[in-house]
Amino acid sequence: MGWLFMTLAGMGEHKTPKTYLDNQLHYPANETRPGLTRHDSAMVKGVYYAAISSSDDPARLSAVICLTKWNPRAADHMVFGYKDMSETMGPYNYDCPARILDLLTPTDNEYALAWRTACRKQTALTSRPKPQPGDRLRLAEPLTFSDGVAEQLFAVDTSNGKTILRRATDNVRVTLPKLMERPWQVIKPALSVPT
Repeated sequence: MGWLFMTLAGMGEHKTPKTYLDNQLHYPANETRPGLTRHDSAMVKGVYYAAISSSDDPARLSAVICLTKWNPRAADHMVFGYKDMSETMGPYNYDCPARILDLLTPTDNEYALAWRTACRKQTALTSRPKPQPGDRLRLAEPLTFSDGVAEQLFAVDTSNGKTILRRATDNVRVTLPKLMERPWQVIKPALSVPT
């Protein structure tokens, strides 16, 4: 399924992507279609996650994932767009909160199982305590930087109140994008960094 875009007027009374999608995934049954119940939902990094059930099988809860685009200043006035999919479609977005995953009933669908497992792994990584000044971090695998240096061990420091990392071998300050989404471990005691 492709993307669906709409104007602010097309969103009706709903002023945010989450409230619009919450409404779309919660409605009573009628003579032409079963009802849908949204049990919980969350918007994480522009992706909407929900646990839903159908009135056809109210005890079975599954996940819906919606990629979203929100641009209230769009020149063409198409301010909101979304692409919906079920967990059985093998989505590549794994930031579904644990509280929603916990609501889902067991499944034997291999795509849903793989997605749920990836979400649990992502939650385990992102829920760790952030590294503190004085800690050493060891990445699961060495990372090669643009200067050609490959490093796996880093010292955690601060600068102007911000956490920074320095390569253990040469003390060069580096940036590790999406640090909390990477596998690493804290090694104590603190690494002595030459000044």
